[in-house]
Amino acid sequence: MSSTSTDAKQRLLEAAIQEFALHGYDHGTVRRICGKADVNVNAVKYYFEDKRGLYIEAVREAHRARHQSFKDAGKEAIASGLIPPEDDPASPPRNRLKGFIRQMVALAMSAQNRVDHNHLLIFREMSEPSDATRNIVQEFVRPHFELLNEILKELLPEDTPTCKRHMFGFTVVGQCMHYKLAGPIIGMLISQEERRKLTVEAVSDHIFQVVISAIERFCESDSG
Repeated sequence: MSSTSTDAKQRLLEAAIQEFALHGYDHGTVRRICGKADVNVNAVKYYFEDKRGLYIEAVREAHRARHQSFKDAGKEAIASGLIPPEDDPASPPRNRLKGFIRQMVALAMSAQNRVDHNHLLIFREMSEPSDATRNIVQEFVRPHFELLNEILKELLPEDTPTCKRHMFGFTVVGQCMHYKLAGPIIGMLISQEERRKLTVEAVSDHIFQVVISAIERFCESDSG
């Protein structure tokens, strides 16, 4: 693929991210996207087959772009996602869980910029999942879920039902994502001074303490 062809495809993706972020899939138009990208409408069929193919690839590109921005900014991300690079299977599971939570909180709290079209598109897609979500789950979400599941296996009793272990995992994710989804509401409920105290370190430490306490209580009840 020539550099000119690559540039045209990238311009289409960037224009599509902006269009779908602002207008959604149903109200976003191929004609506006192609106008912004300065390409012929036939380019969509050539590169992506149709509007749906363009949308799916735009959502995937939005995730890649955000992950790359974390890496470039030194946010402890790695190319395959946001798994903490210091994670070591030989480390104590409590340390691994704390590191996992901190990285997820950093992601959640940095994703509150509603002006970022990459974030807007991701937020829109997660709020109303489409077939594009399946690709994102496989490429970006499942590796993190499997890592968290592996950590929890070490922290919970060996006979813990899979469903129970998964619920602990969903609790971890839910606590972290709360600061992404409810960020604007939190700002309306508390003072700016208190809001400034909700740093990544403070929030992640709090979530870790809550989760590890629940795990310890579960382990005690199981042994009893």
